[in-house]
Amino acid sequence: MCGIVTIYGKSAAARGQDRDAVASVLAAMLATLERRGPDEQTAVQIGPAWLGHARLSIIDLHTGTQPVYNETGTVAVILNGEIYNYRELRDRLRQQGHVFRTASDTEVIAHLYEEHGEDLFRHLNGMFAAVVYDRTRDVLLAGRDRMGEKPILFLDTPDHLVLASELKTILEWPGVARDLDPQALALYFDMLCVPEPLCIFRGITKLQPAHYLKVEGGTVSVHRYWNPCPRVDWTMDAGTAHSGLLELLKDAVRLRMVADVPLGVFLSGGIDSSAVTSFAAEASSSPVKTYCAGLAGDMDERPFARAVAAHCRTDHTELFVRGDVAEAFPLVMDYFDEPFADSSSVPTFMVARAAREHVKVALTGDGGDELFGGYTAYLSQARLRGGRISSRLARLASSLTGRESPYPRRGGRWARKHWQEVRSFASPAEMAKLLPGYGGNVREFYDQHEWLTFADTDPLTAAFAHDLNFYLPADLLKKVDMAAMLTSLECRAPFLDHRLVEFCMTIPPDLKIRGGSPKRLFKDALSDRLPREVTERPKHGFGAPVGDWLRGPLREIAGDLLRPGCRCEAWVDPDVVRGITGELWRTPASGSWQIAQRCWSLLSFEWWLRRYVR
Repeated sequence: MCGIVTIYGKSAAARGQDRDAVASVLAAMLATLERRGPDEQTAVQIGPAWLGHARLSIIDLHTGTQPVYNETGTVAVILNGEIYNYRELRDRLRQQGHVFRTASDTEVIAHLYEEHGEDLFRHLNGMFAAVVYDRTRDVLLAGRDRMGEKPILFLDTPDHLVLASELKTILEWPGVARDLDPQALALYFDMLCVPEPLCIFRGITKLQPAHYLKVEGGTVSVHRYWNPCPRVDWTMDAGTAHSGLLELLKDAVRLRMVADVPLGVFLSGGIDSSAVTSFAAEASSSPVKTYCAGLAGDMDERPFARAVAAHCRTDHTELFVRGDVAEAFPLVMDYFDEPFADSSSVPTFMVARAAREHVKVALTGDGGDELFGGYTAYLSQARLRGGRISSRLARLASSLTGRESPYPRRGGRWARKHWQEVRSFASPAEMAKLLPGYGGNVREFYDQHEWLTFADTDPLTAAFAHDLNFYLPADLLKKVDMAAMLTSLECRAPFLDHRLVEFCMTIPPDLKIRGGSPKRLFKDALSDRLPREVTERPKHGFGAPVGDWLRGPLREIAGDLLRPGCRCEAWVDPDVVRGITGELWRTPASGSWQIAQRCWSLLSFEWWLRRYVR
């Protein structure tokens, strides 16, 4: 896991800067990454490049100090994350004559650079944010993993490039402006987070997944290194899809079980984490350790997890989640350094904190819903395949007969727009009232910033494309990364192995969702591996009772922060703030979940303003 910082002097003035002054700033920046790297912190200067690393020791506990170098010391590397295929890469590089001094996965990156130059990132299977500095050529590279599990943010000034794992780290750089980006703020209220490449502050950029940054001759450029763009194989049958996805998932789990510290599996009892558990148990020579946390009310999934644990014969532990939402809320809000209103970040942190008392690495089921069509909203998207008029007729026929009608696989731009509306938490009219000074159109952002291209345009593929481009990295993966790093726990997601993602992009959407059942293909593929009560269990999201929280344990906090004259009223229409909070708190039963979510978005924004905007 770990955290990284890089300061690179682009100009003559920067390269002549006082060394002690830069070292002092770098030390302050590294201090912000203590949660990501509590085991060791290092900082070195190599010519105009300063490389800082905060380490969470997972692989090669004794000789894995970073930076790691090539044989001649001319190439230096720092890494946040894990390279899962590092053993295969190391064997291949040794055959090519490279000499290794450590047993770490980081060192393979230095030798890959010697062999492949800036093309090195496409050889990596992992979750990573890696920086490579070649002092012979004075070239710096920074690459991010294909799906966006590990973050990279950067500030490009005339004199310096400043790069780090977290926004709060870059904010330690002297003179950083904290001017809010109106487009980023509008997107926050539209999707509850700020998607790449935008940052809430102007002038700071997030490197998109599957991209790398290059600095040469004082010029910064950004390049994409992975864009498979496969077409759906409409001739693929269910049997071919089953065998292909199970084989790839099996290998993805196997690769992610390599660690020199205790490792376990988050087992919720849902089909995704249960599938990971099944393959982990098969790959392990001893009972795999599984963990399930019991949360209050409908979120208690322990009975389902017990059934899977017994079936797979795991060493199962039910975690005690200490504290309550009123205790966890401020910890999470303080750590998230950008407005973030996915309320499930709070229970995610609570579960991660409980698990960290037992393990340092946990496998998760993240990504399964996006790859195999697990959200119930995909069902309505599937009905758009015949065009506007025929889709209405199909929906009518479906409602009368109780069965989906077969109709052409057609989509188009309007199907993409429909899914954007499904994912949106604010219509254009609502956005105009909420942010009267904005005047833009957030929908244009989605059209212009897809980084993972899909060749097909049918409605379901359009929905999958949107979620993989925006919802998964900006919301789900950021939530897990930040909430887990707050507890110094590394989370690994086998479903996000790029080979599995590429294969799933070719599976016909009609196979993934059929008979009115989300994730039907995946459930059928696992029918021989898991108990029926798991494979046929309805989708149960890891949400949070936001309305109950705001009317209960967080009522006093929310009422104090969102009182008239609160800081968010400088950006949000005060009448809108009063209307949302008033409707939520008028009576215990008033307001829908949308009202509760809008209030949570305002509360999260207000807390962030007080913590990070001076």
